[in-house]
Amino acid sequence: MNTTVTLNQEQHDKRLLHLSSALLVERDVRTRRNHKELAYYLVHETARVHQHTLAFLVRPKLRGWALVAATNVSEVEETSAVGDWLRETAVARTSMDIQRLETKDLSPPQDVSGGFPKHAMWMPLSHPDGGIAGVLLVLRPRPFEDKDALIAETLAECYGHALVALDDRPRLRVLYSKYRTKWLMGVAAATLAVCFWPVPMTALAPVEIVAKHTNPITAPFDGIVSEVSVSPYQAVEHEQVLVRMDQTELAMQHNVAKKALAVTIAELERFRHEAYQNSDSKAKLAIWELKVDLRRQELENAREKLEQHRIVAPSSGVVLYDHRFNWRGQPVQAGQRLMTVAKPGQMEAQIDLPVAGLIPLQQDADVTLFLDIAPSTPIHATLTSIGYQAQPTPAGGLAYRYRADFDEGVDESLLGARGTARLEGSHIPLIYSLLRRPIAGLRQFFGL
Repeated sequence: MNTTVTLNQEQHDKRLLHLSSALLVERDVRTRRNHKELAYYLVHETARVHQHTLAFLVRPKLRGWALVAATNVSEVEETSAVGDWLRETAVARTSMDIQRLETKDLSPPQDVSGGFPKHAMWMPLSHPDGGIAGVLLVLRPRPFEDKDALIAETLAECYGHALVALDDRPRLRVLYSKYRTKWLMGVAAATLAVCFWPVPMTALAPVEIVAKHTNPITAPFDGIVSEVSVSPYQAVEHEQVLVRMDQTELAMQHNVAKKALAVTIAELERFRHEAYQNSDSKAKLAIWELKVDLRRQELENAREKLEQHRIVAPSSGVVLYDHRFNWRGQPVQAGQRLMTVAKPGQMEAQIDLPVAGLIPLQQDADVTLFLDIAPSTPIHATLTSIGYQAQPTPAGGLAYRYRADFDEGVDESLLGARGTARLEGSHIPLIYSLLRRPIAGLRQFFGL
């Protein structure tokens, strides 16, 4: 009788010791600070409860499974034979129940199976949101009993909760949960929807604020510029002198024409006196009268050119010309543009769209201007003129010229300001907008 009581007492004490060890393990698991510490603890220190001699921890990832830790190994090799075996086994066994079996039932590799203990317990670590957070495989020489499976079932939930709690990226919880397939399908559907989300086709191009109506100032004749009386962007009044042409040659031509007229008139008078006595002189009289008219016309032309050496403003406005061109002392040809006079109150945007960035555009397309002097204050405009033929630019490239009117009035001081214009065309899928340039580059590279 006493012997029976003693045996029951010893069994009871062993169960209490086993249960207390499980509680201590559960407490220690919750104090781990990172995945590496927790993985090491699960394959080594949990032997106090499971009495295993060998253990492996595998976890699911986005594609397949990964061997995380193993007993008596500091760094595991995923490409090893054991790692391949555990990944295949984890894929094949989808049950969430604790399984007690012999090691040979798991079909380990023959080259390493000889060193494995005979008995094993397959412990799926449940995910708090459902699904599986990992699998702990423990092996030992003697069989696992019902009490071992009962305690393992409780501890598996603790192990899974600890693994998920230490995930550095909370979204991994969804990947490991039972909603993984639904979540991936949702992400794929959302990505597909975003790819086909309609967005406007846009292009960026240099822009300059120019006057809508300008009066060109051109050279009246071939000559040399002697003086420029105004500076760029200077306000001028009507009939104000802008440029003076060199008049040295003009004055000489005027004097020559004047003297030539006097000589021709004198010759005409001589023939008139001789006409009373000489019939030949009378016949030449009409010719010399025409020569006098010709000389008078030459003198008048010389006088007009002399008066035109001063180029005046045809109207009030602002003078526009590139300050890099120092016209003083430069020879010019008749009709060559020197500058323009513009009215600041009537301005528009001049856009030079490079050939490489050409997109289909229509009249009334939306244009947003970001000027260099105020990049944080966009100006909205509407396309009014479309360039259908590429023109050479000062930078040496080719561009299509567009013009746009401002939706609201702008300050006159912005005349001549430069920046970047964003032109909006028709709507296209987002995926095409992102891949349009790469596709065009590939077609040009392969000649398709």
